[in-house]
Amino acid sequence: MNANLLNQLGCAVIVSTFNQPVLLDRCLFALDRQTAALLELVVADDGSGEETRAVIAAFTKQTRLAVRHVWHEDRGFRKTRILNKAIHAAAADYLVFIDGDCVAHPDFIAEHLANATAGHYLNGSLIRLNAGASARITREAIASAAAFDARWLIRSGGRIDRRYLRLALDYRSRRWLNRNNRTPLYWLGSNSSCFRADAIAVNGFDNRFSYGFEDGDFGNRLENFGLTPRTVRWTAILLHLWHARPWARPEVIERNQQLVTPKGAGSRHWAEDGLREAVADDCPFPVSANG
Repeated sequence: MNANLLNQLGCAVIVSTFNQPVLLDRCLFALDRQTAALLELVVADDGSGEETRAVIAAFTKQTRLAVRHVWHEDRGFRKTRILNKAIHAAAADYLVFIDGDCVAHPDFIAEHLANATAGHYLNGSLIRLNAGASARITREAIASAAAFDARWLIRSGGRIDRRYLRLALDYRSRRWLNRNNRTPLYWLGSNSSCFRADAIAVNGFDNRFSYGFEDGDFGNRLENFGLTPRTVRWTAILLHLWHARPWARPEVIERNQQLVTPKGAGSRHWAEDGLREAVADDCPFPVSANG
């Protein structure tokens, strides 16, 4: 679809977060500096406390973006449920999903919009920074674009990583690598996008999932619905800031793996406990086909 038409329809970024106010501040600051227009920014907050609320309130005062803060009570890792509520709250036709521990290159949204096409969802990737480099990603580093310079990252303590090629190669080369990708494509919750109508058509994310494999299940069901993934992994650049993961429990991840919907003919696309169920307690779900 033409990017100008998508700008007319509207694009929303859905940012998931939980009690990481410093990282969220960096994430929102970068999103406020995008070269492409955004209709709105929806923060999907899985029960954070007052520090996160203060970060969002301060950002809302200083940005021209329309900001929606979608929050529910902390009852453990319920990212899928709050993402469903954020999808429901979004007014835009096209949705870009990232996590609140990520910092987007200024052209990040523009790349998603330029490649958005009916019948497809977009898959991206991450440049994972270690603790040393992550600590150097300040507002100043983002504003000056130093954060997106491979040599600066290495000097700042970042390990030498092949993913830094995305920062070093020229744009033409990176587009060629997108077109000639050989890596299997899948939904990556921190860097993927789709039309809102398609997310609603599969009833959003499966609320039964806690941490682990929730993204894969959603992507599989989008494909079972008839979508084909395309990649922007070389051009939609996103830095992932290091942090501990106390919610990553092996026994839960193993259980989640058993819940993943397989891809293929005859497999379901609808989440039996998904978007409709997540918003049922908050407000009536609209009955129109496009949500």
